[in-house]
Amino acid sequence: MKAPMRSESRLAFFVVLATVLAGTLAPILANDRPLLARVDGRLTAPALADLPIVGRLFEAEEARAVDWGAVQASPQTVGTRVLLMPPVPYSYRGIHLDEALQPPSRSHLMGTDVLGRDLLARVLHGASLSLLVGFGATAIALLIGFCLGALAVLRGGLIDLLIVRFVDVVACFPPFVLALAFMAALGRTGVWPMVAGIALSRWTTIARYVRGEILRHRGGAIWVSARAAGAGGVRLVVRHLLPLLAAPLAVLTSFGVANAIVLESGLSFLGFGVSPPAPSWGSILAEARGTLDAAWWPVFFPSAILVIVLASLCAAAESAASGETRVSRS
Repeated sequence: MKAPMRSESRLAFFVVLATVLAGTLAPILANDRPLLARVDGRLTAPALADLPIVGRLFEAEEARAVDWGAVQASPQTVGTRVLLMPPVPYSYRGIHLDEALQPPSRSHLMGTDVLGRDLLARVLHGASLSLLVGFGATAIALLIGFCLGALAVLRGGLIDLLIVRFVDVVACFPPFVLALAFMAALGRTGVWPMVAGIALSRWTTIARYVRGEILRHRGGAIWVSARAAGAGGVRLVVRHLLPLLAAPLAVLTSFGVANAIVLESGLSFLGFGVSPPAPSWGSILAEARGTLDAAWWPVFFPSAILVIVLASLCAAAESAASGETRVSRS
């Protein structure tokens, strides 16, 4: 029987879902280009052109040539009219030195940073990059760990011994040190080198778990029945054992995403993250270090968002783990 979800768990899942949606829809929520405008008699949606994947469907050459800041300052511009602006009418890369370090207000709900950029806009756009790194690195780590853990059991013998010892060696090093060493050796910074570095430092726990679970099921009823039906090793693991491991792997994935976001924040804080002006939560905190004595908001709000999202991910993972435990006992 499925146990009802507690209110804390529902809140955690809601926060995670809201963060994913906010990061995905950041160009609609925070942009200095209008959601809807009229250019030379035609309706255009300039802000929607910044959306990932589907943005090209809304791209219009006449809208790209318009200085929307000047249009908003002078609404009577001939041939161009703004009809609808985003809820946060600022770009994450818009520099306004005359508005530097403004405290939270009605025009800037989270204030501005040292370059006059709206913090709420940067936090919303930073969510997409931080979540991309978190989910991307965890997905790659899950693939590597599952393949190596299953290979160790299916091949056995020397292959199993070598994989287990390799896992032990990699697990001896802290994940942050491994990710930092990989990116330093690569000599490149950016999103995908960071994703690869974090993934290569986070796969050992998954490999150990998958190996242990497959060993536990080897020789059992499912294993014997699949072998009797002619299933090979790969088909046996993927089709028959993977559904049994899906729920525990989902729990590990939730914790893995939270840990990957923490690693991304640390790497970006040290300058190994995304290249400016693209924001991530770690890079926003790194840029706020020099202004901490003059302004508290550039550090407080990104830190608070980071803590809330990480706590929600961990709460969602714990809820999934407790639900799996109740189901297995019933």
